[in-house]
Amino acid sequence: MASRNINVHPTGYHPSLLAETTFDIIIIGGGPVGNFAEGRLAKAGLSVAVIQHELYGGECHFFGCIPSKALLRPVEALEAAKKVGGAREAVGSKTVVDHNAVFNRRDKIVDNWDDNNWISVSNGSSGAKLVRGFARIEGTRRVSVQPNGETQRYMLDARIAVVAATGSTPIVPEIAGIEELIPGKELWINRDAVAFDKVPESLIIVGAGPVGCEMATFYSAVGSKVTLITPHAEILATVEREATEIVRKSLEAHGVSVKLSTRAVKVKKVAANSLAVELSNGEQITGSVLMNAVGRRPRTHDFGLETVGLAGGGLPLKTDASLAVQTPGSTEPWLFAVGDVNGLGSTTHMGVYQARIASNTILSIAKKQDQAAKLDLPTGVSVTKSKHLDSTFPRVIFTEPNIAAVGHTLASAQTAGLKAKAVDSNFSIPGTWLYGDEQPGWARWVVEEGTEKLLGATFCCIEGSEFANASQVAIMQGMALTDMVHVVPPFPTRGEVWTYLLNAAGY
Repeated sequence: MASRNINVHPTGYHPSLLAETTFDIIIIGGGPVGNFAEGRLAKAGLSVAVIQHELYGGECHFFGCIPSKALLRPVEALEAAKKVGGAREAVGSKTVVDHNAVFNRRDKIVDNWDDNNWISVSNGSSGAKLVRGFARIEGTRRVSVQPNGETQRYMLDARIAVVAATGSTPIVPEIAGIEELIPGKELWINRDAVAFDKVPESLIIVGAGPVGCEMATFYSAVGSKVTLITPHAEILATVEREATEIVRKSLEAHGVSVKLSTRAVKVKKVAANSLAVELSNGEQITGSVLMNAVGRRPRTHDFGLETVGLAGGGLPLKTDASLAVQTPGSTEPWLFAVGDVNGLGSTTHMGVYQARIASNTILSIAKKQDQAAKLDLPTGVSVTKSKHLDSTFPRVIFTEPNIAAVGHTLASAQTAGLKAKAVDSNFSIPGTWLYGDEQPGWARWVVEEGTEKLLGATFCCIEGSEFANASQVAIMQGMALTDMVHVVPPFPTRGEVWTYLLNAAGY
């Protein structure tokens, strides 16, 4: 259950209704990562069961990427309009978005937390069998399903493979007194923050990673007094410092109080939605809601992994390049882990990429096991090995301005033992001047000295979420700056920053 009494355990699709209990593939997790694997495997001709213990569509669709960006996009659009003559006059003196209209739009985008439409669109078109309940591994290629509120477990078997796409869960911070707060009302996690339909008078956010900074961006934009607390010397600790400083100053300009190098050590409930939080520096701050945004861990606890000789308890499932998990005593891979559960690039898009690779591997195994099987294999089924999962995946933080990044930062490249240099540029270019007035912007390429190959890129600018992909292609293809000279961005666009980076590099 989340804020507003949203029912995350709808009825229907009970395991007792299954005509068959053995399938070619069992997928544990019905979020977008599991959805992708489900569609690819079922459409190829395999029988597939998908087990989901909450809303089908998962965290991303109902409580993560989709609703959070539905909240943030109107803020971004208003900020962009205020920077363009003509549009600025049209919006007039409006300084904050209409939060009721934003909430209503978000509710429509997530179908008011009803998963029937998503079942129809995704599961309905795939032909896979949806099963509701909590899944656990019960041995090699064997899975139990326990419906919500029941004690009985129903057993399912997989002929070929089990795919774990269970996602992740919030880490509970060690703050004295936090147990006194009412979850969903006085203590929020990401679910509460993106599902709430009122603006809290004051919001204290513990953790200044992407989720914390994005929610600070939204709630400050709709009038909440926001305090953002981080133990690190800067917000967004794994991002290039020059970019995080731009975002922090933007947050502060919108009224957010940022507490750096500080921890929340104690919280006291004064009254309903009236909290006093003690910080590690002795300061005390007050608020109406405390949000936990300290991070997440893989959903491997209470998962039955010990039955196949693996550790759970929040530890990631380790995989090889095909996303297969090595299980003791097994000669052929049967367990695959995709998405947050393996700890490799915890984003929806990377999970979908992993699901493509894992699905190809599973289809190749299926064909090998039964050469006579009439499988409709996709053209790219031979792509069964992932590449550079630890260093080349793109990520976007939808603050104001956005931060889009791919590959290494300068610090991570140096930590990895690479001889790297930074090439920087601002966004003082014609495309940006036309796009809007007074827009802060900064970009960096991380380049390997000697080879001049691109290792990483970061872009911090208004509506910058689309900027990382071209640099990702360059990194994946091992392009050097001598090759990138021949990539010509159109004029006048903000994409011309590519040309300015080349100039800064001496090309």
